[in-house]
Amino acid sequence: MSPDGQPAETRVGKLARQCIYGTDKEPRAARTAKMNMIMHGDGHGGIHAHDGLVNINAVWEGRFRVIVTNPPFGATVTNAQLVGATRESDVPDDLKYSRRQTERYSDNWQAGHRAVVQARHSPILDTFEIGRGKKSRQTEVLFVERVLRLLEPGGRAAIILPNGNLNAVSLGWLRRWTEGNAYLCGVVALPVETFKFSKASVSASIVFLQKFTDKDIEVWDNAWTAAAVATNPEYDAQRQAALNEIGWKALTANGAPDVIELIEKLQALGVVRKFEAYTRVPNNELVCNADTTKIGNTKWHGRAVGEAATLKKELTAALKVHSKAVKAAEKELRDTLRELDVAQTAAMWAHVREHFDYEVFMAAPSKVGITATGETGTHVPNDLPKVLTELRRFKPWRVRNSSEDGF
Repeated sequence: MSPDGQPAETRVGKLARQCIYGTDKEPRAARTAKMNMIMHGDGHGGIHAHDGLVNINAVWEGRFRVIVTNPPFGATVTNAQLVGATRESDVPDDLKYSRRQTERYSDNWQAGHRAVVQARHSPILDTFEIGRGKKSRQTEVLFVERVLRLLEPGGRAAIILPNGNLNAVSLGWLRRWTEGNAYLCGVVALPVETFKFSKASVSASIVFLQKFTDKDIEVWDNAWTAAAVATNPEYDAQRQAALNEIGWKALTANGAPDVIELIEKLQALGVVRKFEAYTRVPNNELVCNADTTKIGNTKWHGRAVGEAATLKKELTAALKVHSKAVKAAEKELRDTLRELDVAQTAAMWAHVREHFDYEVFMAAPSKVGITATGETGTHVPNDLPKVLTELRRFKPWRVRNSSEDGF
């Protein structure tokens, strides 16, 4: 503050009043943080006791250049939790509030505020791409998307996540989704005693992310287009081979002699039954994948009149007799095409990672300034300053940022 009691127009004053914001759903944690800031000369009210997954005041999407967060572990957000159902998940909506916000943030705050108002009575999950239509999601999973949405393009985040988010097979989709929305700039594995005093036994890491800019998104999309061009010929050939070979089994009831005899007689009369060409349908999944292969029903070609019409009826009846073999072959064909889609997806990811390549900072400090009993201080070993020094020296990190300090 200035000597006359007004906010000081200094670098630190502007930093305190205009740059630092935070939310915590636990009122005590929010009060503690706010008091800490007031004691250091910042009483502007940037800390809110509010659901971190919902916009409030100055906290809206695309606003922040840097975010540091330690989201709650082990909690779950269900589709029963609605926007606006509690004070912590709602926003004021009166004229006085609107005037105060507009005076402080001009009209920039309105889109974030309107998003909350329009989502009232809807599941909080449905406000997230990775939560829409789901019955539940782990809180820390939702916070990955929340952080990236709060960042401006090119913005950076340091988020503490359970190591299961980084290595669990069941959360592979989350890692791939994140990979398509941000650079993974670094991972600092924390020792097990870091949160032991807080009665949290989970192993965790600090994950550094940088949100894609429009240019990064363009490069990422181009890499996927190139991956499709590079892999389609090989896998399309395999799909056609499967349609020819396994499709023949479905059309002939796995080579049943009576069925083949009728097919040959019909062919001599210019009437054939075959599968239509397969189609590739773009999927709308969270994670980039190869297109989904679809096959239609079989179709008759040629005029089935006279003798051909009679033979066609006989063939239809014979196929019903061999229906078990026909259904087994059709299932084999669908399974094979699905496996080829999965294999092409893996090949496309390998192609993209080769052409959208970058280095990732990794560190595993053994001491981080806190013991299992909660002891801290200068006498407690701490490797984090050294890690920070190395992170600042990390060339790929500095190349993408104008700041030499990074985090």
